[in-house]
Amino acid sequence: MKKVIRGNTYLYFNDEKSLEFFDLIENNRYKLIKVLKDDQRSYVALIEIQGEKYIYKRPIEKNSRKWQRFLSIFRGSESKREFKNIEKIREVGLNGAEPYLAAEKKKGLVVYDSYLIYGYIDGRESSFKDIKLIMSELRKIHSLGYLHGDSHMNNFLIKGEKVYLIDTKLLWNKYGGFGRAFEFMYLEESCPQEIDYDKESIYYKGAKGLRNYLTFLAKIKSIRRKKK
Repeated sequence: MKKVIRGNTYLYFNDEKSLEFFDLIENNRYKLIKVLKDDQRSYVALIEIQGEKYIYKRPIEKNSRKWQRFLSIFRGSESKREFKNIEKIREVGLNGAEPYLAAEKKKGLVVYDSYLIYGYIDGRESSFKDIKLIMSELRKIHSLGYLHGDSHMNNFLIKGEKVYLIDTKLLWNKYGGFGRAFEFMYLEESCPQEIDYDKESIYYKGAKGLRNYLTFLAKIKSIRRKKK
């Protein structure tokens, strides 16, 4: 990943041609095809630049939170981290988008705004009929020593017989079998029916206990917020 600085903006990229995207985005010289998401957390859109389709993503919530801005002094923006993560997906031999440009706008050392441009994957959303493909891909991730990080069924795109990863954290698995069991359990929660994986192991039982505990804590916090 290369870096250049333009004024108060830090640009991260791999290919020199990707630098052109910054000027085109800043001057609105692109075509908006479709807004994919627009809420308090993020803005995601399918755009067209010079006849090619790309994804533009701006993490609104993490750009604006005071604590996230403070942390950006040490670890950079969400957009920069996601750029590096998309790179890693491809580097370890998994299917993912191609990262083109991450832009960080700074005041001093603090990032106050950022966005990411990466390649558009012309695939379809996964459904339960793809569960065997998805489970196979999840096992492949685990065999490489990683965790998906957000193994919800919607975070797997299907193109032909290949599975592509989106919104993937790709974390190094420090938790062994417990981490793997937790990911299959989380995947199952996003499915309309049960899936077939080992639910008799100590890893599954431990992951299930942790999940129940976290759910209980979330309910307690919700009740306390309502009382306030």
